[in-house]
Amino acid sequence: MTNPAANPYVGPRTFTTEQAHLFFGREAEAAQLLAVVISERLTLFYAQSGAGKSSLLHARLIPNLKAAGIPTLPVGRVSGQLPPGVSQVDNIFAFNLMASLDNGQGDPNRFSRVSLSHFLARLTSHDGRSFYYDEQASSPAVAPAHSPDYVLIIDQFEEILTSHTERWSERADFFQQLDQAMTADPLLRVVLTLREDYVAGLDPYSQLLAGKLRARFYMQRMGYDAALEAVKNPAQAFDRPFAPGVAESLVDNLRQIKTQTSLNPPAAGGSSLPASDDSGGQPAAVGARRVIGRVAGLRHFCRTICWQASGIADSGMITGGLGLALGSLGPK
Repeated sequence: MTNPAANPYVGPRTFTTEQAHLFFGREAEAAQLLAVVISERLTLFYAQSGAGKSSLLHARLIPNLKAAGIPTLPVGRVSGQLPPGVSQVDNIFAFNLMASLDNGQGDPNRFSRVSLSHFLARLTSHDGRSFYYDEQASSPAVAPAHSPDYVLIIDQFEEILTSHTERWSERADFFQQLDQAMTADPLLRVVLTLREDYVAGLDPYSQLLAGKLRARFYMQRMGYDAALEAVKNPAQAFDRPFAPGVAESLVDNLRQIKTQTSLNPPAAGGSSLPASDDSGGQPAAVGARRVIGRVAGLRHFCRTICWQASGIADSGMITGGLGLALGSLGPK
């Protein structure tokens, strides 16, 4: 039984696994990505800035892997600052990844000078949700005996290029450590998620990996029908549907909005995109004619406007005076 007073729209934040029931419009992409991850040891998952990559990971890929009997480690990152008490690490990117995976209360200096392969072999969990580095462990304790493999997901992987630029020389070693970890543990699969405009920046390091980053999945801009699902279905699930035609008019009207906003540098082969919480880049003021499709912006709009609008018959009451950029959407 849903709470009619609750708001089913997440807003501009990334969806969590617990909010998967509110995530709509990306079912085809979720199935395709799952198939690639299951069939490949290393997958490069990329899309335009703000397209909803992180939300797809949390709300679809991770639950779908779990349903398939394939456990995942906590979603990791390679950026971050050294914690208090840690002054030196062998590789800043590997250390940050290990620190993001370790949920224990121990001194992070324990793994400040160990390899990624050594760390993963001693990463332990009793419940499959919380993991900690156990120096005494002698074999991986992540994947249950019945599981053929387990998955390490590194989100916002463009940070290997954008963070700690003064330690750029450690990037190659990180890729070598990742390859060594996958060689040492045949059960390990890896998903690297990043913005499309940084994919080319990984080319110099692809030769350091056994698969040479050949297995890739590109998430297209959200289509018109998918955008309608993302707008309509959360309200429908809470028994407060839009009046007939209102959501359609809303999407059509928003596709015509012209905005002046802070946009990120143009993605390779594409248009500039609004800055978002997963952008990872420096914004530049650019004026552009925007169309819907940036999922983060769409969620923000729905949280602030759509919930109050569900059941309203006149979409002009909703869209009048708005100057909200919701990103790039494919043609209807």
